[in-house]
Amino acid sequence: MNIIRSILAFYLFFLSLPLCIGETSDKNEKTVNSKGPEVDGLLREWQFTPHYQLPWPEGALGPDYDEDFSIEPEQMGIRLAGQSPSHRINADLSNMDLPQYPFSIEMWVSYHVNQPVGAAVMSRDFHSIGKPHWLFGFYKGEVFVHTGGVTHTIPAMKIKSSNLLVDYEFPETAYNSGEHRYWHHLVANFDVDYAELFHNGISRKRIKIESPMQQYADTSGIEFSGYFDHEPHMELANLLKYAALYDKVLSQEEIVSLFKGHKELLDAGVLYRNKLHFTTTAPHLAMPTTDSIHITWETDRPVQAELHWGKTMSLGEVILLENNGKRNRKVKLNGLNANSTYYYKVIAEAGGEKVDSGIRPFRTAVEDGDPVVFAAISDTEARPHVNAKLAELIWRETPHLLLNAGDLTDGGRQDNRVEWTHEYFAAMGHLMSRLPFLPVMGNGEDDFVWFQRYHYTPGDAVSYYNYRYGDIEFFILDSNLGKRSREHPGFREAQVSWLEKALQNSTAKWKIASHHHPALPESYPLIISDFVEYYERFNVDVVIVGHHHNYKRSWPLRMNKPVSENGVVYLQLGGGGGNLSPRPRTPDLRWEKTYQGYGFSMFWIHGNILKYAMYDDKGSMRDYLILDKN
Repeated sequence: MNIIRSILAFYLFFLSLPLCIGETSDKNEKTVNSKGPEVDGLLREWQFTPHYQLPWPEGALGPDYDEDFSIEPEQMGIRLAGQSPSHRINADLSNMDLPQYPFSIEMWVSYHVNQPVGAAVMSRDFHSIGKPHWLFGFYKGEVFVHTGGVTHTIPAMKIKSSNLLVDYEFPETAYNSGEHRYWHHLVANFDVDYAELFHNGISRKRIKIESPMQQYADTSGIEFSGYFDHEPHMELANLLKYAALYDKVLSQEEIVSLFKGHKELLDAGVLYRNKLHFTTTAPHLAMPTTDSIHITWETDRPVQAELHWGKTMSLGEVILLENNGKRNRKVKLNGLNANSTYYYKVIAEAGGEKVDSGIRPFRTAVEDGDPVVFAAISDTEARPHVNAKLAELIWRETPHLLLNAGDLTDGGRQDNRVEWTHEYFAAMGHLMSRLPFLPVMGNGEDDFVWFQRYHYTPGDAVSYYNYRYGDIEFFILDSNLGKRSREHPGFREAQVSWLEKALQNSTAKWKIASHHHPALPESYPLIISDFVEYYERFNVDVVIVGHHHNYKRSWPLRMNKPVSENGVVYLQLGGGGGNLSPRPRTPDLRWEKTYQGYGFSMFWIHGNILKYAMYDDKGSMRDYLILDKN
């Protein structure tokens, strides 16, 4: 009998231990050449990194990539295309290091917005308000080369939105509709009697120089300027990712090699060559229960790792993970206490190099009857600078959870991993390392590849699932119904059957559904036929959607009409960072509140009361609602 009790006790103890679950397949894994392109003549290079950080706890800011820059806001900047600079930084480069003819300037640019913005690198006398000695920059699709006192304008880049295209004929290679379609490699060769522009490895224009470059002054130096009047929250590192200065004219073969080197990093979802780092910015949290939580991360190469965790910031517990040849890791911690705060950090090591995530907090799920606070957002896609601002505002509210109603990326499918690593995680990663995250699949990531790799979702299906948290049950659905009908016969029928049973079996006081596309019969009739009947039959309280990039809150609706009781409230949260859509042009009886702008939503639920508010990107409340089951 004692033996049986001992075995049982050991078994129960084993179940209480943190367990490591299987990692996802790395069939899409790509490696990075540690050397990169080898080009002679490099004088100086600069990597521009947005430092998105959230306050507290100490040491939770992750690896530091400080550049030797100084901000010089008090001096008058150089105008470009009629615009004054909104962000300027001076490089640590002395007068003795400034280049003479011949020389080259290289820029690596991410232009993923539909508003006119620009950036420039130049040499100028910081004690003079005159023209620069030389300048290389761009605004919208036009590139500017200034030397010898003359500015030359060259159309070179097609930008995402058609209303930004300058009126010139572009070669097809100026804009790629598929892989890396928002990334541009620009090189300007400055020789004694000519300047030549290269875009993505292709020569665009060769310009004859009539007069020599102006002479440097003792107070001359290198300046980087950004022009962002049309993009709130944008800074230079959101647009200009890399710049380099060479003491010679680069050949086309060398320029193509540099271009391919940048693309290699994008293909692999790697931000820094030869610097061990988290390509998800930090570990991130998922699906907490009262006694468990999932922690996921990815590094730029396979590593061995240590997951440290505990009830205090001293941590104390550790899980060792050997190098298994995979970059992506998923760990589940079991045996935790309900509604309790814990702390954790991940230390990854490869080849003697280490990276430390810093200490991060998490909290296990509350129990039934406890208050719940959660945040919601949608369509984060195109603007990391907006996402980072919203993440900061959400963190100030200290919610239990964060729900994203789809289009996490603008088009982060299999051949466009860069939108996850360089945009989505770059902006939201610090928040997701503190708040568990409920993902909804949008049309921007509807091929499952990276959505499945970077997230943990419960159940057998990847893109639809239910999740209970306190008095709330979330029903997350896949509304890419046309695509599913074409590519996965039987998917819709299986999802509908699952939804009916899940709602029928739910005992939660509050039922909240979320899918990406709105439940509009005039636009998405399949959603009406697949979902809405069950929302109304089983008394779903709130449905959170996105896709259209504006904000709408409906009256309680049944059969697409406002009702005074037993209706479903629909919230369209499309302001996460995608290109904004206009508000409705005429009144619509279904919508009680509309707003055009970036923002996020907060829910406070306790007992029979649900309080709701929507905030803009400045933290101002734009909408408020109370639902009372009494």
